[in-house]
Amino acid sequence: MNRASAIVVALVAVAALGASYWFFFVRPETRAGGADERARQAPETLAITAVSGGVEVAGADGTWRPAHPGERLSASERIRTDDEGTATLTAADGSTVQLMPGTEARIDELRRELKRLSLSRGELEAEIADNPARVFAVEVDGHGAVARTRGARFTATADGAGSAAVATRRGEVILSARGKEVVIRTGQFARVGPGGAPDGPRPLPESLFLKVQWPASTTNKPEVVVAGQASPGARVKVAGHFVRTDPEGRYREVVPLPDGSHELHVHATDLAGHVADEKSPRIVVDTKTDFTVHRPNWQ
Repeated sequence: MNRASAIVVALVAVAALGASYWFFFVRPETRAGGADERARQAPETLAITAVSGGVEVAGADGTWRPAHPGERLSASERIRTDDEGTATLTAADGSTVQLMPGTEARIDELRRELKRLSLSRGELEAEIADNPARVFAVEVDGHGAVARTRGARFTATADGAGSAAVATRRGEVILSARGKEVVIRTGQFARVGPGGAPDGPRPLPESLFLKVQWPASTTNKPEVVVAGQASPGARVKVAGHFVRTDPEGRYREVVPLPDGSHELHVHATDLAGHVADEKSPRIVVDTKTDFTVHRPNWQ
């Protein structure tokens, strides 16, 4: 073999070696990269893994139906719990979201790298697996205030009128609204008011304040008024139903009562997990007896 033939053979061998390297190493990676990209863009679901009490889901047609364990929720679907219900949603990576009683939420986006929910009202507790490549986000006020994390355990509440709060038990959560961001670290919480930017983070409260003004012990009216005040941001339930509180924690609820003897209960919880309960004295409702004092008609 002359020198020219040897050079040609060598070049052919090098080309074959390069082709083999591309076929066995580069090409599989290219295929895998494409598969990874498709998987990254592919829609995911959230599985309903537990329900208790009244829980319902609604699809695109807006019709509510009972929820059942094993169902999978997709983007644009909604889920709600009644005043005694709870539901647990589980993602493919093991992250969980628990909807507490009196809560409604919507699934906005479900992709491998981003999961986004909207909390219309109520409270949710999220345990999000640590993953720097994935983001879990919750809109909390209906007007663009968003809590997001790449791994944390946190609680979010929303009153349905633009006020919301976020507390972190593990990790970090960023709360952003109206051009401002705050970082909520373990053991802290932050609030956002209607149309406002988030407050600075503060330590979780050490106790829960609850004050109740009970109605009179006897009445001839078919309804009574229960009013009072709780710690700002607390959720308050009067006679078994959640009621709205103002930014200072004040509440007022009209409670219908049939004739008879009654005891009313007020229950409050806060972001730190504190619970407060108050029970009324006996309240007697009698709408049939005429309690009017008539002046005597002396003849």
